[in-house]
Amino acid sequence: MRTTQAIDSVARSVYLAMVDLPDAGITELAARLREAEETVRQGLEELSALLLVVPGDTATGWRPVDLELGLAAMLARQQAELARHRLQVEDSRLEVTRLLTEHGRAGRDSAPGVEWLAGADTVWRRVAELAEGCEQEWLTVGPTERLATAASGGVPPVEEILRRRGTAARTIVLESVRNDPDAMDRLRGSGDGIGSIRTLPSLPAWMILCDRTHAVVPVVGVQSVAGAMVCCVESVTEAFAALFARLWKEALPLAEARPRTRGSLSLQEQHVLRLWAQGLTDAAAARRMDVSLRTVRRLSEKLTDRFGAQSRFQLGALAIAQGGILVEDTV
Repeated sequence: MRTTQAIDSVARSVYLAMVDLPDAGITELAARLREAEETVRQGLEELSALLLVVPGDTATGWRPVDLELGLAAMLARQQAELARHRLQVEDSRLEVTRLLTEHGRAGRDSAPGVEWLAGADTVWRRVAELAEGCEQEWLTVGPTERLATAASGGVPPVEEILRRRGTAARTIVLESVRNDPDAMDRLRGSGDGIGSIRTLPSLPAWMILCDRTHAVVPVVGVQSVAGAMVCCVESVTEAFAALFARLWKEALPLAEARPRTRGSLSLQEQHVLRLWAQGLTDAAAARRMDVSLRTVRRLSEKLTDRFGAQSRFQLGALAIAQGGILVEDTV
């Protein structure tokens, strides 16, 4: 069952054709779109479910609603549904953190190829062990300070181990690192390695891949790493490697200046609009982008004024209507 509703390409074409030809019937719309009449009817059913058409006295029996109002209704329904799922994900994350804290390394043998670690020191000792044995490539996704710097306890920083061993490394960090002079100085201090660092405004997951044979997925608390899962199951590590490849392709090299995209929107503004459209709260968006809640709320005020919106739902609808984000960004 679909948990969210997004307008597909056929339904979108039907909607736009109805706007252009308000008196057209299904046969005429089908001819205009070069689609079967049954396909047009299915498109109308989808538009009805999305509240983008309502019963009317036209030849099709349906009348397209104002785009802004229709998108606002669609986004409201999507955000309510997604908010419920976000709460379920947060509850699951907190439960994993609790189990890691309670059971520690006792769960290491609970499943073949899966190792559970509890506590930051334990995580970084294991990560350092993997770095010492890494022979081909070290891939990292996540906030620089939390994933690249070892905890206390005499464990050398991972980047120091990799540099000593001459191991190739690539890293994707959050775009917000560009606003942190100390972090930028540390990254620039990596010398020629800066070309292997890229940034994204938000990250779907934090992870480390060692030789694409071991995946480390940190469980992050409010302020620090609470534990981690280490997995060497091939199907899992291949999936994380594919995710890294996609993110790397989308990411911006750290050495390049941040471009402004979609008209006057910055990458940060575009991404926070996308996260809101996907149902994330301000707090959840702040965690995903690793910025303060105050920063997200400041962006909200700025974007609301810029688009002339009266509500968050209207802001999302106007952003889509004006090309700030795409309909596909809402799922």
